[in-house]
Amino acid sequence: MSSLSSPPPARALIVQGFAAFALAGALQALYGPSVPALSRLHEILPSQAGGIVGAHAAGGLAGLMLNMVWAGITGRRALLLVAAGAVTMAAAPVWALALVGAALIGAGNALNSAVYNRRFLEELDARGPRMLGLLNALFGVGAVAGPLVFVALGGSIALAYGLLGAMTLGLALLVSRGAAPAAVPRPRLGAVLRRPGLLALGGIAIGVELSLAGLGPAALVAGGMTETRAALWAAAFFSVFLAARVALWWLADRIAPLRLLAASFAMAGLACGAAALGAEGPAFAVAGGAVALFFPAYFVAATRRLGGGERMTALIVAAAYLGATLVPAAMSTLLAQIGIGWLFAVTAPLALVAAGATLLTRAQD
Repeated sequence: MSSLSSPPPARALIVQGFAAFALAGALQALYGPSVPALSRLHEILPSQAGGIVGAHAAGGLAGLMLNMVWAGITGRRALLLVAAGAVTMAAAPVWALALVGAALIGAGNALNSAVYNRRFLEELDARGPRMLGLLNALFGVGAVAGPLVFVALGGSIALAYGLLGAMTLGLALLVSRGAAPAAVPRPRLGAVLRRPGLLALGGIAIGVELSLAGLGPAALVAGGMTETRAALWAAAFFSVFLAARVALWWLADRIAPLRLLAASFAMAGLACGAAALGAEGPAFAVAGGAVALFFPAYFVAATRRLGGGERMTALIVAAAYLGATLVPAAMSTLLAQIGIGWLFAVTAPLALVAAGATLLTRAQD
C-alpha cells in the first residue's frame, strides 16, 4: 500500500486516524449490546436505556455546532472527550450521568470525524479520497470488534466502557499536541445556499444508513424470519458494508463523488425494493454495501463544492448528524403506525428519489 512510503508526518496522521476511528466504531457498537445490561444496572425499561443512542447523536450535533463557532479542535482534544465519556459511562452511578457519558462520546466521535476526514482530504494530496475510504472502513472494523469485547468481558458495562475509555485516553496521550487549525472565517451562508440540496442529501443519506442498520434486523423478524437468521443477515450487512468501504480505495479515483453518491442511493433503493418483494436477507446484505459509500462520497463532494477549513467541515458533518437524528426518528414514528415490516418498502422510494436529486445537483454544477 502506498501509505507505507508516506513521509513520517503523513504516516503518523494515518496511524492516528485509523486507531481513532476503530475505537469510535467499537464504542458506538457497544450501545446495542449494552441496552439490556444498562436496563438492569439502572433499573429502567429497555426502551429508556435505548436513550443512549439519542444522547450520542445529540452530543455529536452539539459538538459540531459548537465547533462552527469555536475553532481550534484537534484530534487529541476530541479523543479526550471520547475518553471522558467512556469513563463516565463505565462509572456512572445514576442513569442521568450515563446519558452525559454517551453525549460526550458522541461529541468526541463527531469532532474526530470532522478532524480526521478533513485532514486526510487536505494533507494526503491525491491519495486523500482513497485513504478517506480506508479511514471510514476502520470504523467498521471497530464496530465488529466492540460487541465481541463486550461479550468477552462478560457483558460488564464497567469493564467494557472502562477498557475502551482507557485505550482512547492512551491514544490521546500518544497523539502529538500539534497546532490547532488556523483560524478561518465562519461558513458563509451564501456558499451554502448556492448548493441548497447538497447538505440535505448528506442528511438523508446518513439517516437512511442508520435506519437500515438499526431497524433492518427487526424488519426481517417482522417478515417472519427467526431472530437467529436475522442476526446472521445483520452480520452479512456489516461485512458487505466493510468490504464496500475498503473498495473505495479503487472506486474513489474512478468515479466522481456525486456520481458515486447517486449510484449508492440507487443501489440502496433497488436493494430495499427487492427486500420488500421477498428477497429480504440477501437484499438487506446488498444494501449494506450501498449505504457504506454514502458518507465518504458525500463528504468529498460537499468539501469540493462548499470549501474546506475547520468550520465548514464541521457544518458538513453536522448536516449528516442532523439527518442521523431526524430520519430514523421520523422512520420509527411512521413504522410505529404501519408496522416495522414496511421499512424496506418505505426506504426504497426515498432512496430512489434521493438518487435522482443527486443527479440534478450534479447537473447544476
